[in-house]
Amino acid sequence: MIAGTPTHRMATSTLSTDLDKLLSRIEGAVGADSPLAQALPVPDIIFGGGLLVIVIMFHAFWIRFVTGSFLKHTQAMRGNVKLWRADVLFALTVVALLTLHLTEVVLWSTGFVLGQLVTDWGRATWFVFNCYTALGEPFHLSREWRLVPSMIAASGIFTFAWTASVLVNFVARYNELRASIIARKNPAPVEFDDG
Repeated sequence: MIAGTPTHRMATSTLSTDLDKLLSRIEGAVGADSPLAQALPVPDIIFGGGLLVIVIMFHAFWIRFVTGSFLKHTQAMRGNVKLWRADVLFALTVVALLTLHLTEVVLWSTGFVLGQLVTDWGRATWFVFNCYTALGEPFHLSREWRLVPSMIAASGIFTFAWTASVLVNFVARYNELRASIIARKNPAPVEFDDG
């Protein structure tokens, strides 16, 4: 199916119509004013939960890539290399992890703008960044989207914890690499037994 063809437009409009019907059916079965529908608003959960899963899967893919790259380069540096190369590798790895988190904020912001929860990219990014870092909401969304900020915060907590655990391993390997480079450059004097 090619984008822009009548079949593609029909499939897209059918998808949104089917989703609207599904939501109406769920709200009808539960009752839009029932305590359950008020406690767990379906559109809120579908939007926020869907983006949360996308962000976590995105994080999983790229954290695996960064980890593999770091491990491959530390193995390659076990030979005769300069100490500054280990430092540059570690700095680039930290920059890659920071870029990963900034990209995840952009993913959430894209959902906000495309979903028209916030129409301005700057405000969307500001809102998401505050929620993602668990600082809180800089302004309130409309009532029907009240669970989304908590889902953004949950995704930030999950991904920051994951990154922190990986970074602990990176720091240990980085210190081992530096120690092996220093030991190779300054070999310990051989001690002879006088006996």
